[in-house]
Parts: sequence; C-alpha cells; structure tokens
Amino acid sequence: MEFHPFLWVYSLTQWVLDKLFSPTPPPPKATLDRPRIAIVGAGLTGVSSASHCVGHGFEVTIFEAGDEKSIGGIWSRVNNTSGLQIHSIMYRFHPSIRWAAGYPDRRQIVSQITQLWKRYGLQERTRFNTRVMSASQDKSGRWIINNDPSFGYFDGVLAAVGTCGDPKMAHMPNQERFKGEIFHSSKLDGKTAAGKKVLIIGGGASAVEALEFVVHTNAASTSVLARSDKWIIPRNAIVDALLAMNVFGQETIFSWIPESLLKKLFYRDLEDLAPISEGLFTETPMVNSDIFRQIRNHNAEWLRGDIIGFSENGIRFRQRAKGVPKGGPGRDIEVKGDMVIMATGYQRPSLSFLPPDVFEEPYHPP
Repeated sequence: MEFHPFLWVYSLTQWVLDKLFSPTPPPPKATLDRPRIAIVGAGLTGVSSASHCVGHGFEVTIFEAGDEKSIGGIWSRVNNTSGLQIHSIMYRFHPSIRWAAGYPDRRQIVSQITQLWKRYGLQERTRFNTRVMSASQDKSGRWIINNDPSFGYFDGVLAAVGTCGDPKMAHMPNQERFKGEIFHSSKLDGKTAAGKKVLIIGGGASAVEALEFVVHTNAASTSVLARSDKWIIPRNAIVDALLAMNVFGQETIFSWIPESLLKKLFYRDLEDLAPISEGLFTETPMVNSDIFRQIRNHNAEWLRGDIIGFSENGIRFRQRAKGVPKGGPGRDIEVKGDMVIMATGYQRPSLSFLPPDVFEEPYHPP
C-alpha cells in the first residue's frame, strides 16, 4: 500500500484525539448511578450524546421511532452515493471517530455511528420502534415518556430529532402529464440516469445529493432549476476550514473578502451564478466542485427562475435574469428531460412532544 504522509498524520491525529478526549465506555451490563437521561432519536446527535452521557456515568435510554436500521438518522435514509461535502476533519461528532477517508460516503458514516453505538454499550439502552409522542413531568419533576411509567423515570430529556424528517415531495401542476420518471433526491439507490437528460428541481443541499447521483451514473445532461442563486464553495479542506473560521457565524464587514475571492478564483467565468443579494454567511452554502466543471463541459446548466408546471417532455419554466426576485418577470421556456429529481429537501421534525413551557423567550419550537 502506498504511503501517504497526510493520511498518516491524519490517522495519528485521530488516535491522539481518541486517547485524550474519549470518555471511557461503561463495563458491559453496568448500571450507572448518575441522573437518568431520555434521549429522543438514534441519529448521529442522539448516539453521540448518549455515548458522552454514559461515558461520564449518566444512565440513558434512547427512544427511536424506527428499527435498528434507523441508527444514523438521516444518514441511514439517503443514497449510497451521498457523502460528506466537507472534509471529515471538520465532522468529528465524537473523539473516538476514526475516519479512513477525507470525504467518506454514507456507508462509512453509518458504520462509524453504529460502531460508536456498540462501543458504549448503547444496544441495551435503546428502545426501537418507540415513537415519542409526549414527555411530561410528574409532581416530583421527573420526566415520563408517552405517559408510560414502565419506560422509567428520567431526570432530563435530550431531544435529538435532527433537522431532516420525511422527504418533502411537492406536487406541481400537470405533474401527471410527464412521460418520464420522477424521484425524490433521497430515493435514487438502484436507479440510473445513464444517457438521460436529468432535471433537478431545487438548488440547496438536496441538489448536491442529486448531482452526486448524476455524476456517478453518467447522465447525458443535467439542468438544475433553482428559484434563487446559492453560494457554491469548493470541496477543499483548506478553503472550507478558512471559511469556518468566521467565529461570528454570520455576515461581517469583512465578508466581502472571501466572497470576492470565491468569485475570482472559483466561479471565474461563471460569476453570473453568484448571489448578489445574499451574503456567503447568511445561509448554508452548497459544497460541490463538480457542478462548475459540468457546466464548463456543457454537460450541465444552472437555470434561475420559477417552475410553472410539468409538460409531457419536461418542465415549463420562467427563467429570470440575475437580480430579479422570486416570482418576478422572466422568459417562459420548456426545459426538456427524461428524469426529474425533486431536490426539495425534508420535512422538519416536530418537537411537539415537549411541553410548551420548556420554550422560553427568545426560543420557539421549530
């Protein structure tokens, strides 16, 4: 096997982080005597939080609505072609994680989450097929899940339901007339776009998922139909790390510097696709290095505008000029395609199981 100095240093760094910061897993079948925590969700956040809790002596019970295949949350439900868009060095959800690649795919991510779940003995602390409908407190202030004391009494509740629920599949005018195939961007395993003209509706993170599928299956052409321009940043560890160093997490008076550099060095001849009214730090940017290459090779196009509806052979689309707001005037065209991928994202999970009084100003349930 060829020796890669960077990978060796990265592996050594991960080993050091594990030894220095990973809490010690509890012994098998151990009963922990610190406060009991109910954790809702067995996704990445739920498993990571539970492992930290038991590693520091807190007893936990994870409540998961799905079966064991749901471990990993959204990562258990997306396509196998999906993977990290940022470098894995920036995706360390627990000190003991050992990434073998800079940009691991879905299966590698789920594998790390599952290994973490087993490493900290969370198998015996997880209740699958148990959807949490309510979390309430008794007179002593102890929490009860689903009004069922048989689950036990808890000293705290940690809601780890994530930000992505069920796929959001919008129905559009005349959709039934379309002669081709229509899929949600998360339901592409086993499908192929080889030789097809693919239309991607949406320009956010789900569009990245669709683009990965398109690139992997050799589509004839790709048209991204987006309502607004999105900042697109390269899939480069150094660039992404520098952008992440904005400690304010929002636009500042210096934001024009990385925005200008991106336009000149990354967008270059495609600067027209860069937003003019939205700053780089106002929304989560797309992380993708393929889309511009595909556009420059005339294998893809990015169209700004509004969906009018489906036609038999594609999408009726109102294409807007740069700077024209959503719903504004434009030129009506038909974008022909054989396959439509709805990159329309996911429903936001509800926190309605929590009592209203846990949300104090300025916090509100999503």
